[in-house]
Amino acid sequence: MPLNSWDEAWYASIAREIVRNNEWILLKFNNVPFYDHPPMGFWIMAISYKLLGISEFSSRFPSAIVGVLSMALIYLTSVKLFNKKIIGFAAAIILGTTVWYVIRVRSGNLDSLFVFFYLLSLYLALKAKEHFYWFPLMSLTFGALMLTKTLIGASAVPILFVILFPQLIQVKKNFKIFLLGIGLFVVLVLPWYYINYYAYSDFITHHFLKIGTRNKTFSSYFQLNQELPLFYLHMGVRKWYYLWLLSTSYLVISLRFFKTNVAIMLFLNFVILYPFLTTDETQIWHLIPMNIPLALTISYGLWDLGERLVCISTGFVKAKNRIIILAKSILQNQAILSGVYIIAILFIALWQFKIFYHEVIPSDKHIPDDVDISQRVSKYDDRIFLDDDYLPIAVYYSDRFMKQMAFEPQERKTLVHLFNSENEPFVAITRNWALNNLKENNIKYVLLEQNNSFSIVKKP
Repeated sequence: MPLNSWDEAWYASIAREIVRNNEWILLKFNNVPFYDHPPMGFWIMAISYKLLGISEFSSRFPSAIVGVLSMALIYLTSVKLFNKKIIGFAAAIILGTTVWYVIRVRSGNLDSLFVFFYLLSLYLALKAKEHFYWFPLMSLTFGALMLTKTLIGASAVPILFVILFPQLIQVKKNFKIFLLGIGLFVVLVLPWYYINYYAYSDFITHHFLKIGTRNKTFSSYFQLNQELPLFYLHMGVRKWYYLWLLSTSYLVISLRFFKTNVAIMLFLNFVILYPFLTTDETQIWHLIPMNIPLALTISYGLWDLGERLVCISTGFVKAKNRIIILAKSILQNQAILSGVYIIAILFIALWQFKIFYHEVIPSDKHIPDDVDISQRVSKYDDRIFLDDDYLPIAVYYSDRFMKQMAFEPQERKTLVHLFNSENEPFVAITRNWALNNLKENNIKYVLLEQNNSFSIVKKP
């Protein structure tokens, strides 16, 4: 399918500018500086363009590849945490069948890359906890995470600190490795922030406050507004949501959080979810990082709950005859418990996948009217105005600089005002119904192109 507006076509246009202008630090969209997000996602997409050419496929290819790799990473992370491959397998299945994860890893957005670098940082931190020589590599992946989404990436700091605390208190012993890791992080991350800070006077306020925190005040982080974020989380993961609530409740009530690995997992839930619970500006895709602790919590929680129930049930049954003895031996058999567990996970995953399949996989290729009219306008050499709100689509598919009417001065914000105030040649994309406004005001125009929704007009 064609790229979507806003983010997907927006990011693809930025990556295309990187390739064409060979400018990897000061990013631009439609000739306007872009520093909403750091550049890692755009760099990776630009590399894909260089290897595969500029297309919808190459825009989405990196996201799809790392989306699959993240399933492998959550498997490895689970095995590191809980030392059971079956829990890792279940976590991978859960992650891969959360609806909005599937939707976003099939698109040219930043979410898939963010989840990948977050998981890779966690996994390498667990490796560094055992052998600290993994710390420099973890520092690089954490730097890549920060360069994908700054402040959301910074949410990994507390969890990485908790994991590495036993090693960090022995920093003198590992001082050279620690210094190397910090140095690699600084070399990777600092240049982009430093250059953009000096290039744009509003970089700090725009990048960190307006985009990063949505201008939230410090006190707002202590005011819960959980209804909308939890609703979005539910809609984003569907059937796994209530199993996450069940697993989390069980692990707390059963005091399993006294185990270090469970405490780390529950802390990860808190670190990622809490900021979203204090804002009413959350979107459903913003909560995709929560899929990481959600998958880990369900996979471990259900397994541990199953083991506990078997232990309790067999403890109450006294062996009096061969049938009861056989029943107890079956219940206590790890292979049988594993089979029941994985069948249950796969059943829910397949049930969920069957339900959301047609939401994610289109039945046929459809070119929307906004894409069609944007492709058509590329043939005209005059300045182009867009009288609608799909600027990234228009810029990407026309491959032209474009002025959006909403950003024009007040006296030029409508098509009528534009025709009355503009003397130089131009063409404009507008909704078909807007032509009536020109007719009602006796404004002459030339209709150049038209489809079911949009028209391209020119002042004669």
